[in-house]
Amino acid sequence: MKSSSMTGAHPSVTEMTRGQRWRRHVVEALIGGVIGAGFGFGIASFVDATGFERWTIAELASLGIAFMLLFMGGFVLVMSASEARWRRLVAFRQPGSEPPDRESMLAIRRQGVIIALTGPILAAPPVLAHLGLGDDGRAIGAAAVLAVLGFQTWLNWRLYHTSDELMRQVSLMSGAVCFWGAQLALFIWATLAKLGLVAEVDSWTLITLMMAVYLVVSTWIGFRRGLGQL
Repeated sequence: MKSSSMTGAHPSVTEMTRGQRWRRHVVEALIGGVIGAGFGFGIASFVDATGFERWTIAELASLGIAFMLLFMGGFVLVMSASEARWRRLVAFRQPGSEPPDRESMLAIRRQGVIIALTGPILAAPPVLAHLGLGDDGRAIGAAAVLAVLGFQTWLNWRLYHTSDELMRQVSLMSGAVCFWGAQLALFIWATLAKLGLVAEVDSWTLITLMMAVYLVVSTWIGFRRGLGQL
């Protein structure tokens, strides 16, 4: 069925849709700001209670990255929990595009779970390290993190094998760019450190930098491939 807006008979429909889109962006920004402020206050209180001077910059940065991942994954899960809600989101962000089918919706929800799980996995080690746990507590904490990591890895494997070609290309390109970029940066830094020109860095600093690079690269490639429109 043809829409009358395509013939120019009702130009106000386009304006109304644009206005609704801007209102949605404002609401999203306000919600994100409130959640971010609450998370920031909670983290600041926890860091202060455990001794701010004991935290490294890499540990604090990993908490920030973990929050972004948890927020992104949570947003995807909330929006995709209802197929009708996700279709409205697609209509707002990509006017004229076809809504996703049921298989695509399942892949979107899996992606949301994977992204959301990455946040706690990244935040847990530094948080557990500053809780003052004994040997048994640290061992249980490590086992829990590894168990969640194993579950997330399985979900990643399932997502890759059930995704379309576009999602596979984004995953492969993100992994390749991050691998070669991290390898190059690590070799340069290791060379300079070996020669005493720069300081050595710990393993958590390296993993935090790798996660930051992967977050930026995967987002950039997703936008280039058209997945960042939502």
